[in-house]
Amino acid sequence: MTALFALLLATALPEAAPLSLSVEVAPEEVTLGERIAVRIAVEHDARDVYSLGAFDPAPLAMAPGAPETRTRREDAGGGKARTFIELELADYTTLEPRVPDLTLSVLGPEGARQLSIRGRPLKFHSLVEEEGEQTPEHAHHGPKPPVPVLVRSFLWAWLLGGLALAVAAWMLRRRHLRQLRDRGQPVPEVFADDLALERLAALRNAAPWTRGEGRAVIFEVSSILRAYLGSRLRFNAPDLTSEEFLAELRRRRLMGLDLSGLIDHVGWEDLVKFAKLQPSGEECLAAIEVAESIVHHTRPLRAIPGRAA
Repeated sequence: MTALFALLLATALPEAAPLSLSVEVAPEEVTLGERIAVRIAVEHDARDVYSLGAFDPAPLAMAPGAPETRTRREDAGGGKARTFIELELADYTTLEPRVPDLTLSVLGPEGARQLSIRGRPLKFHSLVEEEGEQTPEHAHHGPKPPVPVLVRSFLWAWLLGGLALAVAAWMLRRRHLRQLRDRGQPVPEVFADDLALERLAALRNAAPWTRGEGRAVIFEVSSILRAYLGSRLRFNAPDLTSEEFLAELRRRRLMGLDLSGLIDHVGWEDLVKFAKLQPSGEECLAAIEVAESIVHHTRPLRAIPGRAA
């Protein structure tokens, strides 16, 4: 999580007003060591982005070996969206278990807000008290061992595949240019803006979101846009944090760049990267369109005679 979002979480923010909110906890009666699944469903304005903020799970604890907090978003139509957040807790220390207070961070047209979710007590079921029971079904058997959960993800495989295709394309282009030089033909110059638009078009045609790889699309869009702006302004954009990247753009200033819009876009990208937000297909296409618009509005004026970038 970036320093920007950590600051937002530490600051008292106005409360968001979603269209609906439901919190499910299973089981409601727990024993020591038993896993507790907390599932949050929020229906809200599609322009808003909801994510789980920092919280103290005490007196419960994050379940060991459990998958990380999962966030999923889906389009609900009519300008609405649903965000689903899941996490797993466990009771190891207390006879009075309680779901902790949770805070959701909200970013959207109305600015930064938060959604406070009050915790609630759970029933505690003592296995020790059952040791004296006479019937086997009530006898003490101890807590159930953790069950490993395997979650398939092709994110890194897709990213590595994209990198391999990019390297292969670069090698083919290089060989083609070498052949042109060997034949004495003029070698066309490859411009960063043209390359960025080609990569974005290829990403649109590949449509990885149709295979459930929406996060990979946002990673790739971010990489393409950073590579273009870094080349355009001559700084190492891909290796900078979001704050450093935006600070360089403020300092250098590029004509045609809507910096405030880019700040919002980078903030949303960070939620996808670090809060594991799952973007919808429409959001993936919108991210590609934002990147294409930035390239079109900031590319050099090569087509106008006598004008330089």
